[in-house]
Amino acid sequence: MKMKRQQVLTMVLSAFALGTMTACGSSVRSKVIDAMSGCVQARNALFKAGKADVALATPLPAAIDSIADETAYRFGFLVYQEAANAAETQAELTCALELGAHYEHADVRTWLQYFFRSPDAPVAQHAKRLYEQQLVRIGRAVPATP
Repeated sequence: MKMKRQQVLTMVLSAFALGTMTACGSSVRSKVIDAMSGCVQARNALFKAGKADVALATPLPAAIDSIADETAYRFGFLVYQEAANAAETQAELTCALELGAHYEHADVRTWLQYFFRSPDAPVAQHAKRLYEQQLVRIGRAVPATP
């Protein structure tokens, strides 16, 4: 079942990328799929163990962040939105949010605000944290002191 869900996510991402933005090439599609797969793999076990807070507090591997940085523009963001819409698990949804939030844009902040109302507390908290981090990065907020 785990592989089937992964295959469905890959197919959705591939179909969206191929069907709407073929001019951007397969490299973006491949990078988004790689980033999503790596993120879900890094966090899914903790989510399944009921440790969502630990999963979301754990930084992603540098390689995954690097791929997300490479897809941090409009097309990549659209594919991450599609991944979020197709997500069936907390891990998939929070990964799409986190990876999509690498693109610093008002549309991303609006998208993250939508998830503030999520009935799933870890998802809502993660969206708020990503939103605040983006405000800090663009200089519109002061970092919180620990």
